[in-house]
Amino acid sequence: MRRWLVIWASMMFLCACGTQETDSSPLVGEQESKHRVNDQKQLTETGEPLLIYTTVFVLEDFIKKIGGDHVEVKNLIPIGVDAHTYEPSVREMIAVAESDGFFYSGGGMEGFIESMMHSLRDEKVPMFEASEGVEFIGGGHDHHHDHHHGDRDPHVWIDPIRAIQLARNVKAGLQQLKPEASEAFEKNFEQLVEQLEALDQSFLDMTESAERRMFLVAHAGYTYWEERYGLEQVAITGFSPMNEPSLQQVKELIEFAEEHDLSHIGFERNYKIPIAEKLMEELGGEAVYFNNLENVVQTERDKGFDYFDLMEQNVKTLERLLNE
Repeated sequence: MRRWLVIWASMMFLCACGTQETDSSPLVGEQESKHRVNDQKQLTETGEPLLIYTTVFVLEDFIKKIGGDHVEVKNLIPIGVDAHTYEPSVREMIAVAESDGFFYSGGGMEGFIESMMHSLRDEKVPMFEASEGVEFIGGGHDHHHDHHHGDRDPHVWIDPIRAIQLARNVKAGLQQLKPEASEAFEKNFEQLVEQLEALDQSFLDMTESAERRMFLVAHAGYTYWEERYGLEQVAITGFSPMNEPSLQQVKELIEFAEEHDLSHIGFERNYKIPIAEKLMEELGGEAVYFNNLENVVQTERDKGFDYFDLMEQNVKTLERLLNE
């Protein structure tokens, strides 16, 4: 019976997504903490790992690092799928409902979250917003024209210092789910913080010696580097690769890039942005690649790359854009 109730709730969720209608009923988290543990499932026994679902690669990695042997982590979003537009299937909704906990990024990253929380409001799965308490940067812009593509940039984890708050929220959630392992979670969290601070120093050392402060990218996913390291991204599209510029904006962008000797463009392997590829041909530049840590390609997963492997690659990519 419970499984059929979940299926019914999931179908209602999918219908709501298709019509974009809103429901006046309170969503989970509106009248209580986002770290919802009221009437949660019975906590996992000491010797059994928690089954945790999440949405973006960086959270998957942080949960593994902090949880260690106490967790089993599964990513709800398939490899290569955009979290902004993804919609979970009925089977995936059931899996989340039957798990020990669900961690999501928040801040507008996952477009399906509110509908999903509403559909599962009668289930007992604890849900945790990892970006709770993070200071977001609001309102994206591309090529200095202030064309807004949302209230805030959700890609907070590319800033190693803001990523500490994500890790702290992950630790707190795991401690609520399995308090008997709190000391282990705390120790693992402290080690993670040390690594994040060292990564921040790597960015500082590289950017302080760079030839320029400006870099050209396919979409505006690097707002937090602008603020943290005093840089300026010149973006062809907004926060989402779907926000394509007008022909007039493309013309102005070409003139601007040529004026400032910007020819290389930073892309992400997860996204194909035709307008950016056309622009690169026009500028005669070269494509270099960032990892957005939202999702990873299969080859990176097969090699066992973690957050720090990919962020260190980002440091090197950014160095090329700032110096070539």
